[in-house]
Amino acid sequence: YRSQIDLLVTFSASKLPNEKFLSLLLYISQASITNGEFLASIDINKKIILLTAEDKNMIDLNANAHLLVGEIYSRQANWQDSFDYVNKALSIFSSINDVKGIAKCENLLGTIHGDLGDVKSAMENFESALEKSNDEQNYIEKAKIEINLGIVSSIKGLFDEALNYFKRALVNYDKVGDKKRIAEIHQNIGMVYSKKGDYKNAIQEFDESLSHSIENNYLQNIGIVYLSKAFSYSKMNDFDLANAFADKSMEVAHKLNDKLTIAEIYKIKGIIQRRLQNFILSENYFETSLRLNIDAGNQLNRAETHQELGILYKEMGKSQQSKENFKLALEYFKKINSEPDIANLVNLLASK
Repeated sequence: YRSQIDLLVTFSASKLPNEKFLSLLLYISQASITNGEFLASIDINKKIILLTAEDKNMIDLNANAHLLVGEIYSRQANWQDSFDYVNKALSIFSSINDVKGIAKCENLLGTIHGDLGDVKSAMENFESALEKSNDEQNYIEKAKIEINLGIVSSIKGLFDEALNYFKRALVNYDKVGDKKRIAEIHQNIGMVYSKKGDYKNAIQEFDESLSHSIENNYLQNIGIVYLSKAFSYSKMNDFDLANAFADKSMEVAHKLNDKLTIAEIYKIKGIIQRRLQNFILSENYFETSLRLNIDAGNQLNRAETHQELGILYKEMGKSQQSKENFKLALEYFKKINSEPDIANLVNLLASK
């Protein structure tokens, strides 16, 4: 893939006018993201930044290239570089009073804060972005923000509110026929059903998401759907299927260098092995997940892993280690005011 892209860029640079050449680069960079070729996309966008740096007529393209690089770095949990590029894009959009561009940046900043477990900052970014998008007849950007607000609502345990956001986003994406985003929404709706314990409906939503993702070769979402199905099947006590989907998700995550998903897969594998009473293997998986989440700075996944470790140690009869992990998880969930998680952990700490 990379060699073909290099040949195409070299050939087209001498054949196309500058504006068309830059448009082609932008298209290739976006296609590369869809195909999971993140390094290729980063290099192409950095080339766009270099070629447009001194051209005031290309300032919008320059800002969008910064934003795309920031988005890719966020997917790889490279937080500092991500913040740097997104804030640079925000500065450029602000300098030309591009409200739509500012909203895009705030939406991505909200996503990064959410990945880091800072739900309060994430919600502030998303609400600000949505406010700026309300006057725009731009269904796509508005729906992106609604998806993120749905995710945050789900994290906080506001499941009906989350479903409302997702369904509103689905209506907006249906208007423009964006199959990639439709795939993401079905995945997110499935996750809400999963959290509510409705695994039958969750699997149906995941399958709908997978169908759209495969049709559009949307590799990143395919990996996430496999992971979600693994979790649901583990809850349904179908451990063979759960393991199979976890392994398929791991293949995709390693290809994409998606560190957050890799950490999540180890957590799911830990749950599966705990349910099978393979306690030592389960502990190893949870410890690996915990280490990766600490390295990536993901507070939410870290708290969820502490909770799962607490349950494991409880079943192993290690009450002190169990309580320590429950308390670490509870500390975070109190910080984001997630009432269902708080209630669950209080019960776990109280029970013998």
